Amino acid sequence: MTIRFRNRMTLTLFIIAISCLMLGTFITLYQFLSGNMVLPDVYTKYLSENILLKYNPVWVFAGIFLMLLYSCVTTIIIFHSFEKTQAPDIVFFLLFIVACLADTSRLLVPVFRLSGTYSLFLLKLGNIHLFARLLAPLALMGNTVMSTDDFRQSTDRNVIILIIIALFFSEIIPLNTAVILPNFCISYGYVKAIRAFCFITCAFSTICLFRMNKKNEYKQIMTLGFILLCIGYTLIFYCYNITAFITGTLLLGSGTYIYLNEVHKHYLWVD
Repeated sequence: MTIRFRNRMTLTLFIIAISCLMLGTFITLYQFLSGNMVLPDVYTKYLSENILLKYNPVWVFAGIFLMLLYSCVTTIIIFHSFEKTQAPDIVFFLLFIVACLADTSRLLVPVFRLSGTYSLFLLKLGNIHLFARLLAPLALMGNTVMSTDDFRQSTDRNVIILIIIALFFSEIIPLNTAVILPNFCISYGYVKAIRAFCFITCAFSTICLFRMNKKNEYKQIMTLGFILLCIGYTLIFYCYNITAFITGTLLLGSGTYIYLNEVHKHYLWVD
């Protein structure tokens, strides 16, 4: 992938992200002020009643809009910071942002009152949610495993492969549109297997990044930023209380800043 094409892709992604943020804000406010918004009956069994951990739809909305804002800010930072840098890491990070944007489609469930409709649109939204859930850890893995010199010439192909894998499993994994989870996500099957997959993928990526930095005698602060980023994203994805929102915001923001800043320093040193 050429730098010129990547820059165009980054700018396009920013335009899409800012458009989604503006459109999502307008529709949400319009539906809320007109009294047409109906919150879905979410599955709250086994959730804590503690005030700091209790389910509150306000924090679900806050988490979704935070993800939209995060996508806008991160893409414009990447565009300006890596405009002249051939960094395969950034291509996979942009793929991660695509997953973040796809995840925000959860907003459509309450806004368009889709809960309990059993419609094809709701089913496809569930596929998109699952696609985002699978693509995010795969993209983060690409940042560490597929950005080395051995894979540098195959970046485009590897990106397509990761997208196809996430699409394939998001279509074959069963969904239950009758159940809406606390984060406005459609309930899906093999929950424990998917969570294990995400955890193992992120853990494996962290180990690979740690070993690569150790081999090249780089500081491990990049690894720390990557860990914070992974934890922060997970908390925002499952965000439905104030504790998850505040903690996730701090970890996602600080982790992204540390990781991208260290990647930028690395390529400045290499260049």
